[in-house]
Amino acid sequence: KQIDADGAKPLDPEFARINAIQSTTDLQSEVARLQGMGVGVLFEFGSTQDAKNSTQVIGGADQGGLGLPDRDYYTKTDDPSKKIRQQYQEHVAKMLQLAGDNPSKATLEAESILKLETRLAEASLTRVERRDPEKTYHKMNRAELQTLTRNWAWGEYFQNIGYADIAAVDVAAPKFFEAVNQQLTETSLEDWKVYLRWHLLNTAAPWLSKPFVDENFDFNGRALQGTKELLPRWKRC
Repeated sequence: KQIDADGAKPLDPEFARINAIQSTTDLQSEVARLQGMGVGVLFEFGSTQDAKNSTQVIGGADQGGLGLPDRDYYTKTDDPSKKIRQQYQEHVAKMLQLAGDNPSKATLEAESILKLETRLAEASLTRVERRDPEKTYHKMNRAELQTLTRNWAWGEYFQNIGYADIAAVDVAAPKFFEAVNQQLTETSLEDWKVYLRWHLLNTAAPWLSKPFVDENFDFNGRALQGTKELLPRWKRC
């Protein structure tokens, strides 16, 4: 009863932090914070085995940040793929409306989210490419990493995630991080805020009030996976 009464209210403190972003530095700090909460924004980062030195565990930076399951959902031009993208955009707009945005604003926000995620998807490796271990191994020191993405402050990022002394990182998809670097200047802060807000809402949706749970299931369960009905609450818990 309390969950249903609260709606999206539990997310208000995080929404406020996102709305307060005024610079690229603020944006990067919030990306690190959201990643630490389990919200998969912009890219994936964690520890990984050095594939060419089994005695070492190093940092691992990988493509990510998409709301649909895979890059192909954004890049394929067949009719079913186009339909899924349209359904996804409508779903994003509905969720943002549930969070308090008016319909026209939510529609525009959903368009900007899909455009940004499409740019990230287009720079991502395909599943087939990722099967080749040589294509996902690009070990870099901090200087090389910073040269690859000059607009991303890796030193501050490592501090924000609690590992300030990371010395080496395997960049699985350099082309993707080049695209991230480009979008940090080409995409407006307002669009970035909308993107972060959406991913926070999307991650939290299964645990919010019934309207969020139902809309989340309508798209992710029915449209994407073909699941007929939502499991009863006690089974989900």
